[in-house]
Parts: sequence; C-alpha cells; structure tokens
Amino acid sequence: METKNKNTSLVGANSGIKKGSNVGAKPNQNIQLKVSEKEKIPSVNFHLWEPCNMRCKFCFATFQDVKQSILPKGHLPEEPALDVVRELAAIGLMKITFAGGEPTLCPWLPKLIKLAKRLGMTTMIVTNGTGLTDDFLKKNRKYLDWIAISIDSLDTEVNKALGRAVAGKRPLQKIDYITLTTKIKSFGYGLKINTVITNLNKNEDLAEFILSAKPSRWKVLQALPIAGQNDDKIDDLKISASDFDSYLKRNLAASSIMVPEYNDEMKGSYVMVDPAGRFFDNSKGKHHYSDPILAVGGSKALSQVRYDFEKFVKRGGQYDWERGPKTTNRITLSGEVASGKSTVGKLLAKRLDWDFISIGNQTRFEAEKRGLTITEFQKECLQNPEKDKESDERFAKMCNASERLVIDYRMGFRFVNNAFHVFLSISEELAIERIEGAQRQNDSAATLRERNDTFRQQFKQAYGVDYTDQTHYDLVIQCAENRTADQIVDEIIQALEK
Repeated sequence: METKNKNTSLVGANSGIKKGSNVGAKPNQNIQLKVSEKEKIPSVNFHLWEPCNMRCKFCFATFQDVKQSILPKGHLPEEPALDVVRELAAIGLMKITFAGGEPTLCPWLPKLIKLAKRLGMTTMIVTNGTGLTDDFLKKNRKYLDWIAISIDSLDTEVNKALGRAVAGKRPLQKIDYITLTTKIKSFGYGLKINTVITNLNKNEDLAEFILSAKPSRWKVLQALPIAGQNDDKIDDLKISASDFDSYLKRNLAASSIMVPEYNDEMKGSYVMVDPAGRFFDNSKGKHHYSDPILAVGGSKALSQVRYDFEKFVKRGGQYDWERGPKTTNRITLSGEVASGKSTVGKLLAKRLDWDFISIGNQTRFEAEKRGLTITEFQKECLQNPEKDKESDERFAKMCNASERLVIDYRMGFRFVNNAFHVFLSISEELAIERIEGAQRQNDSAATLRERNDTFRQQFKQAYGVDYTDQTHYDLVIQCAENRTADQIVDEIIQALEK
C-alpha cells in the first residue's frame, strides 16, 4: 500500500529544511530491494532526533551531514514526523524503534509512540537513559512496549573516554543503571540492553550485571565505522572480529539472552529512517538516502534503499517482539454481589494508571434498553444462554483488544487473556449490611441471594463452570468488615509484584 500526503512538503518554511539542497539527492533509480516481497524486513528504526545530550565517539548515526545540509534543527516538526509514522504503518512495517540522537529529548515523542501503537505497531525506544524519569515511564506505559537502554560499561572513566556521558563529561554511575533497569521492568516495559564493544571496553565482563538486570535481550554490537558519521573518531575505538569473539566468550554466562552483531551483519540488515524522514541504508559502509517519504510515498522511498533479509534474520532481528514484557497486562476481578469489585477495581486502576471497565455497566445498559431490572435481565439470560454468550463474546473481545486494564468481570478468568485473576469473597451477612447501607435501588437481602444463585446457574448452564470455585483464580481475598478497599488494593499490587 502506498499513500502520499499531498499537503505536506518536506522542503518549506515550516519544515526546518534548507531549500535547494543537494544532500541526499535522488538515488539511483535502478537500485532494487535485494529480497522478495514475502521477505521484507518487518521492523524499522526511526532516527527522529539528531540532537543528543551525550557525545559517544563511536556513534554511527550522528547525522551531521543531514543537519548541516538540509535540516538545520536536526529533526522534522511534529506534524510531518507524525505523518512519517503513518506512512511506515501504511506500508506494513510491524515494529518501530524510535532512536536518535536521544529520542527522549523530543517533546512530541509520546504522540509518535501513541500513534504508532494505535496503528498496530509494536513500539520501542533506544535511549541513553537520562530522560527516563518516573513521569515519562508512567505516562508512556500504555503505548510503549519496549525500552532499550544503552549501557557500554559500568566504569565511569571508560564511559567518559567513550563520550558516553552528558555533555561528554558526566557519565551515569553503576547505581544509576541498576535503578533504571529496575524501574523499566517495574513499570511493565520489556527491557533490552544495548552494548557497543570498542577498544576501551573489550576486556570487561558485564555478565554479572546483565544477569542481575534480567533484560529480555542483551544486544552486543561490534563498534561499526560509518563514513561521514564517525570516521573522524572511530579509529582508536575499532576492534577486530577476534577481539569481539573474546568479549563474547568472556561474557558467556549471559549467553542465553545475548544477541551478538558483527560489523558485516549490521550493514544492510536494518530498515532505517533519518531525521529528515528518508529511508537510508549503510550497506556500503556509508549512509545512502532515499527520496523523502512524504514526497514520494513510503513504498517508493523504500524501494530506493538496499537491505538484506537474510542478514536481518542472521543477526537475530526476528524475535517474538509482540509478546513484549512478560508481565500481566490485565487484571480481572470476580466475586459475589456486594463484594466491592467495582470500588476496588476503580481504585486499583487509578493506582496503576490503567483503565477500568465493567461488564456490569454493559449488562445494566442492556437491561434498561429492554425496560428490565438487572435481576429480570439475568433471568432472561438464564432462559436463553445464547444471549448471555453473545454478551460475553462482545465484552471479552473488547477486553482482549486492549492492555493495562482492570476488568470487573465474573467470567474474566475464562475469557480474558494474559490476565491476573482475582476473586473477592464475602460473607452473606457483610454483603447484606453493605447493600442496606448503600440503599441501592432494587437491591435487598432477598435480591442479593437471588442474584448470586442466578449468576451461578447462569454460568453453569452456559459454560459448565462454577465461577465461585476459587481454584480458577490467581488470588482470593476474603472481604471483612475491617478491611478497606485501599488495603485490598495493596494486597493485589503486592501479589502482582511477586
């Protein structure tokens, strides 16, 4: 699929790109993709932001050629950047990694992440970690799947020599990296660690730290010389393939999650977009740029660069990124009438900064449409199980289409995927006391018993299961008169952390 935004010009007063520039001029139209249509690399790295607060001497993506010639600010404005993401999704790319420079310096990075996720892409950022504040981690966790943090050494002097330091002078400390990797996982992100091996850190052993941090992937890269990007600083940092092999052997203890990348495997094995919104490749040891994506459309621009699917696979580029972090993305709450599912659910969602959804609201809405009370509607479902199944199917589909949800749903244990299932148990005496205290219309001690019995019959008849069977759940909490909703939420969160 190819789309073209005719209202967006790459060159113009608002683009930040110099007119009349010949940098990245139209490439040779005879260059074709090296792979078949069925073997397109499914992921893309969008280097959206040239500015960086560190000065890594080995950096293969400085984009000074782009900045000095056509893009003085080193990045596209917000709206064209969003349009680039739309084009990348439209041509079928499945995973997008936002890189730089340092992407967290971009004020509209959260908008780009959110858009990419809503367009169905797996989302990732590669960062030096300095922008990973609690506020950033909290605000982006609904739409950002993975965070890859660059950690080359735990030795501050080595990092200063590498330029892996703020303004080239202030490196992060070992405790900073420990704190960052712990936080990334605690907020529910998938964690990757990227390590570039140079002449300065080739003799280090990082395995103990890696095993403690427990990333899903540890990408170990041989420092890559790229003409026009780092060739003025890379000579003293380059290492041979045998030096790289020695580093891999020294860190063999972490080999189960190690993904090594030799220089030859890196060249031409990435689909990449530069800060000006052009595809580029490095297959010949320097950057080769396509026409602007927003000028010619994503498909045509992609056809102007060269990449190698076999190299992509060989370097481990294809993995189960859709699964993302191995954490719980949904929590279901089940329980008898008046157990406090809704109250606990809303409070839990607020504490986690997740969304709350309740099948009870949907059921009440459907009952009201028919002019029925909730008890009358339940009896109707009991008489016609297919109607109940249709309602469950609609609601479950809605829940499974989203993540980071707290779900008030008695049958959630059966129909909601990748969820932590909680059952709130309550004595009849306390439930009656709660109903009488709430003075809820159409609810009484008699209707409480009737509704509980109806629920059990309804689900047994429709699905052959007893939803009150506590073996269905990951956590069972006994509600008591002296237990507040806050205390119950605390217990659920503690169980999740374990």
